[in-house]
Amino acid sequence: MTPQPDPAEALAAIAEARRNVRDRVAGNGWRYDLTYAGLVAGMVGAQSLDQPFSMVGVALGVAGLAVIFQRETRRTGVRVTGVSPRRARWVAIGMGLLMGAAMMGMVALRYLTPADFPLIPAVFAVMVLTFAVALIGSRVWRRVYRAEMGAGE
Repeated sequence: MTPQPDPAEALAAIAEARRNVRDRVAGNGWRYDLTYAGLVAGMVGAQSLDQPFSMVGVALGVAGLAVIFQRETRRTGVRVTGVSPRRARWVAIGMGLLMGAAMMGMVALRYLTPADFPLIPAVFAVMVLTFAVALIGSRVWRRVYRAEMGAGE
């Protein structure tokens, strides 16, 4: 029969494991965050293109997101989907909703504006704004993740 661990030791081991995961995931992520923001901005901008190019742009963006997810998993040794822990989940959901709204806005911009509307500058402006929001959101997610994984110390 295996001896029962001391509850204080078990809690200390859990806290240490959480700190290790937190430090690996939440640190050194600028390359990931910048790439993520660029891919999201590209996916939003692709919505201004005619079919099938807009679908190809989104497919390439999703493939790029899958690649950086895999690279980050290999770098950290932890597979983080973005929706755990609880507060970080809400940051991720909010980001997804904002990016979805940006994509729908780009579709509306493309198809509901008059023919003489300067589409290229508007698309560029929306892409720059999307890049900034995605970058800030990614950094906020990391900060919330780090704080939440450090809770209970």
